[in-house]
Amino acid sequence: AAGVGGMAAIFGGISGFSTGGLKKVTDDMKTKNRKDEVPLEAPKPAAKPAEPATTKAKSTRDQKGPRGPPIMEIQRDTNWMIENQEGQSMLTLEDATMQQLVCIINCRNCTIHIKTKVKSISVDGCEKVNVICGDVLSAVEFVNCDRMQFQTTGKVNAVAIDKCNGVNLHLPKESLGAEITSAKSSEMNVTIPDPDSSDPLDTIEMPIPEQFVTLIKGKKLNTGVSSLYTH
Repeated sequence: AAGVGGMAAIFGGISGFSTGGLKKVTDDMKTKNRKDEVPLEAPKPAAKPAEPATTKAKSTRDQKGPRGPPIMEIQRDTNWMIENQEGQSMLTLEDATMQQLVCIINCRNCTIHIKTKVKSISVDGCEKVNVICGDVLSAVEFVNCDRMQFQTTGKVNAVAIDKCNGVNLHLPKESLGAEITSAKSSEMNVTIPDPDSSDPLDTIEMPIPEQFVTLIKGKKLNTGVSSLYTH
């Protein structure tokens, strides 16, 4: 009963409340019509996160082709530098000696002919470059290159291919004993004279294996070329 009486008293107080003392809200008092009210701004879109420096460095490093003015000169009396060349249909090097090495760096869409016997040839960061040479005493090396053609008219003892996509080697009978080493590369082929033909112009093209199979033999691993290349 006490609870009922208490609620009755509250409702009675509300019903007896007078609104006569309240002020009426005029139009100029409404927020939407007040000129001194600072309008709310829409939230600004979040700033795009900066690209990591490592990503930019990687993309720059992976680019092939010129990165500066063209260079063709000898340095320190031992290194012939052919660098940043582009669109050269036939760039000829005739002054190199067998004590010197030839470095071809950051070139694109070129044919480079090395006419003399040299110590070694190194090709780095190039794209769509044809390299023609005679005898090479040490090795020919391709690093970080795409869509390359290499042809020797003499003897080459070794060819190394590292991080390349698309390298075609053309070897004469004098270079059939060359050791070809490849790593992290794809689309590699070697063209040699056809041993079953009497015509010296007949050639055969063979893919350099990219896929291997490894078997566990006790405490050792036995790795061989995939059967894709054995037929």
